[in-house]
Amino acid sequence: MSVEVVVDPATERILDAAGAELARRGVRRMTMNQVADAAGLGVATVYRRFPQKAELVRAVILREADAVTAAVLAELERPGTIHEQAAGGFTAFAHAISSRPLLIRLMRGDADSGDPLASSGQAPPADLIDQLMTGARDCISDWIRNLQAEGRYLDADPDVIAELEARLAVSLILIPDGFIPMHDDAATHAFAAQYLVPLLGPEYR
Repeated sequence: MSVEVVVDPATERILDAAGAELARRGVRRMTMNQVADAAGLGVATVYRRFPQKAELVRAVILREADAVTAAVLAELERPGTIHEQAAGGFTAFAHAISSRPLLIRLMRGDADSGDPLASSGQAPPADLIDQLMTGARDCISDWIRNLQAEGRYLDADPDVIAELEARLAVSLILIPDGFIPMHDDAATHAFAAQYLVPLLGPEYR
């Protein structure tokens, strides 16, 4: 789902406006004219940068997914214990998605349109979920491999642990009601520390 976007101030305004309009109206009901009005630009300017609405939608999704990945990476690189970083990475992934109405709307389907995005031909949820999971999974697995390069947590399988954590976070966001806390960062962090961090296994030092 790669989209080549040359970022300049006008493009940033367009992406900001499109993100807000998508969150408010959904994919099918958003128009390029609405985006132009919200950005304070002419519609021709919008079309010069994004000739098709689908390109704009995907550019917005990619930017949102990149922001989620950056949030996970920031927690994994934050000074602290390995357990704090691991729990923080999971919490950051869950929080970064759940705090973005656009991502929630796109992942769960565009209810206002009457049709799921999967049938709209413009921004299938599978594309978005794959993008989010791949970014988070790569961050976590690379982080574990860096620890293993230092001779730590050698029994852990980086790819399996990263896959489990990414899939769990996505499933909890799609179906939030349950016993696992997802509406409070402190509770989510405590859950991750108790149940997910032990997946790393023993530390060899």
